[in-house]
Amino acid sequence: MKKAILIVVIFIALIVSLVYTTDHSNRKIDDFFKMQKNISYLISTNKNFDIFMSSSISYNNFDVIQKDIFKIKDILSEIKKSNYFDNEIISLKDEFTNINELFKSKIKSIERLKSTSAVLNNSYRYIQTIYEKLDDKTFNKIYTRIIGLEFNSEISIKKLQEDIKAIEVKTNLQKIFIRHAQNILHYFQKFQNEKQKIESLQLNIKLQNFEQRYNDYSNVFIKDIKSVLWSIIILLSISLVLFLFYYTKIAYQKIQLNRFKQAVENSDNIIMTTDINQKIKYVNENFIRHTGYSYNDVIGKKASILKSGLNSKKFYKDLNETIYSGKRWYGEFINKRKDGELNYEKTSISPIFDEKGKIVEFLAIKLDVTKEKSIEKELKKKEHLLSQQSKMIALHEMLDSIAHQWRQPLSTISTAASGMRLNKEFDSLDDDTFYSLIDTIVDNTLYLSKTIDSFKTFFKTNHENTLFNIKNTVNKVLDLIGYKFNENKVEFISSIQDINMEGLEHELIQSLVNLFNNSQDAIAKNLTPNDKKLIFLDVRTDDKNNIVISIKDNAKGIDEKIIDNIFEPYFTTKHKSQGTGIGLYMTYEIISKHFYGTIEVRNSTFSYENKEYKGALFIITIPSKKDDKNR
Repeated sequence: MKKAILIVVIFIALIVSLVYTTDHSNRKIDDFFKMQKNISYLISTNKNFDIFMSSSISYNNFDVIQKDIFKIKDILSEIKKSNYFDNEIISLKDEFTNINELFKSKIKSIERLKSTSAVLNNSYRYIQTIYEKLDDKTFNKIYTRIIGLEFNSEISIKKLQEDIKAIEVKTNLQKIFIRHAQNILHYFQKFQNEKQKIESLQLNIKLQNFEQRYNDYSNVFIKDIKSVLWSIIILLSISLVLFLFYYTKIAYQKIQLNRFKQAVENSDNIIMTTDINQKIKYVNENFIRHTGYSYNDVIGKKASILKSGLNSKKFYKDLNETIYSGKRWYGEFINKRKDGELNYEKTSISPIFDEKGKIVEFLAIKLDVTKEKSIEKELKKKEHLLSQQSKMIALHEMLDSIAHQWRQPLSTISTAASGMRLNKEFDSLDDDTFYSLIDTIVDNTLYLSKTIDSFKTFFKTNHENTLFNIKNTVNKVLDLIGYKFNENKVEFISSIQDINMEGLEHELIQSLVNLFNNSQDAIAKNLTPNDKKLIFLDVRTDDKNNIVISIKDNAKGIDEKIIDNIFEPYFTTKHKSQGTGIGLYMTYEIISKHFYGTIEVRNSTFSYENKEYKGALFIITIPSKKDDKNR
């Protein structure tokens, strides 16, 4: 007995040691990857700062820059408070301290650049508005050179300043133009000086070197994992020895027991016998484990002690009629454990006869399927969650599209309003100018209203099928994401038959948006800016009158190793910040479950304008007959 206790104590000590080692290693690994993610964000945000620095006049996403500044400060503060480089990787402490100081300097400069850029942006708008009203051709060259400052480094600011001073100002409008031109030159020079100061920090190079040295530290975690694996091997070896020792001992002690009883006692099923009046005579160990009742709690009691009240009276009536007629009954109980929890049990009840053919007992063999029921419920919840996430992504897509399509009209409205105010201040607001600016504001306001109407279809939440035209549906998709094709210089080639179909139009729109975005992401990832970028859409009916929608691109195709996995939930080859892995999965679910169709993908080689390309080809087949949809 003492030896057994000693062995148990040693075994528990080994388990505790293993749990502690594993937990400690997991924490170190989690901290390592969390820090790695923060470093990656620092690098990517620093690149955003550099993009901002390259656009002194035309940049207007100041909210994004301010958000990045706050995030950088939070990350640097979090790293500093964690004392990670004081405790874990001391060799990188000085390097991190240096990077922290460089970021502080750069953020201060970025703040100044932000203010400078805002002034430049404002003056740029004013001078553009004023120039359109000037009749004097003297200002043409001045205006052209000012506009080209951001894009042509060969333009001499000093020479431009001299030319501006040499202009003879005749009207108030010309005076305002000159004042804003001088303002632009002053702040543009100020922007360039601050930009050179930032570049001298060489923060990009130092961040890359710091990231490389940090990633090299991963060898330490490999050693930790090896230690944990060896611990597991040792523990399993000890467990095996203990198991063999006790198994041999127990087998020797129980060798005289009945084979049937051994099978029953060690069965994974719940086994119970009752007499003819359904009073419990025997239960196996698995019954005790699953119900929480002890042997003494149930022996001699009626089987109804397990009832939950969720099975109907008819259920029990059919059961009794079956078993008392001498037949085997199959069904599923919803029973209650001793602690009140519900158990779902698939059950077979067989009558046992004596030598005269009279029923003397009933044998119940049960399988606990509670976990399977729980898993089924979780799968439904997960599917609902995926659906909600997909809706949020779609909402983001719409808002992004609205933001893009509204930016120019809002800017035009703002410019028109500013022009009216400026003319009013200088007493130059005549009727023609007033009505012209008012018409501009009204036209752009009507355009904004029209874009809202075009987005309504995308977010219809009703689940009633409607009859819609495929061409119109594609146009609605292009209203949402067409601007991306223009921004990314993607040539969109379509061939669409005039087809009407019945279904949930907003869900088909969502599926097409997901597929087009997938193609654009692949093009951005695999092609260079100078490559020709192509996306093809073909919609037709086949010889069985099924609707076939084909989408292909020239982004060099999908890796054959992963092509069979791309419709799985959360599967993505993108960075976490760029992809969720549910777009193609939801497209598959919509096509297969809501349109009763199929979607497949393969790599395709094709020719376009006498040149050969390779890319991914997605083919959606939707049956047109209702008989096909009711399969």
